[in-house]
Amino acid sequence: MQTFFFDLDNTLYPHSAGVTEALEEKMNAYVAQVTKLSIPDATQLRQGYYITYGTTLRGLQIHHRVDTEAYLKTVHDISIETLITPNIALCQTLQTWLGQSAVFTNSPREHAERVLSRLGFTGDALPIIDIRSIDFHPKPHLHAYQQALQVMNASANNAVLFEDSLANLETAKSMGMRTVFIQSPLAKITIPRYVDVVYTDIVAAITEQCS
Repeated sequence: MQTFFFDLDNTLYPHSAGVTEALEEKMNAYVAQVTKLSIPDATQLRQGYYITYGTTLRGLQIHHRVDTEAYLKTVHDISIETLITPNIALCQTLQTWLGQSAVFTNSPREHAERVLSRLGFTGDALPIIDIRSIDFHPKPHLHAYQQALQVMNASANNAVLFEDSLANLETAKSMGMRTVFIQSPLAKITIPRYVDVVYTDIVAAITEQCS
């Protein structure tokens, strides 16, 4: 039986929602506060941490020993309700596969729960494998995927990852997972060979790849 892992941000809802921009603004301010850098310099540092470690948080943990829970609470204090639109078609389409599916995200559980609730999922319909579940070792690091597979009692060869990050898909493919790239309709990029299929619509991706 296949297991389906779904990234959260910019995958279960479109990048155009503006959630990333809202989160990055909070992150830049937090990094500036911790490092005493200007916003432009803090932004550059944050981007470097993201590239190197997979999340800004991991860089801050390693180099600045920040209060992790304070960071997560501050950065994710954004207006999900005004940014994300409910997606009943998504909820209905995924309903058939809930027993084989999980959200696999570098975000904290509280953020994932708010997003899923706004999309229209009820209660704990989807298991959430969040940044704490993977010991703060985020995608694309191998440990995150090993933990996710363990949580779902799944093997990589029978797993599918739906994801908007190519770096995260590369690790998944190296482990033997099937890779589904959820691409922004506005993105103009070369699709690497480790991507199995590309979609711009998550409902279409689920309909065709989970059946």
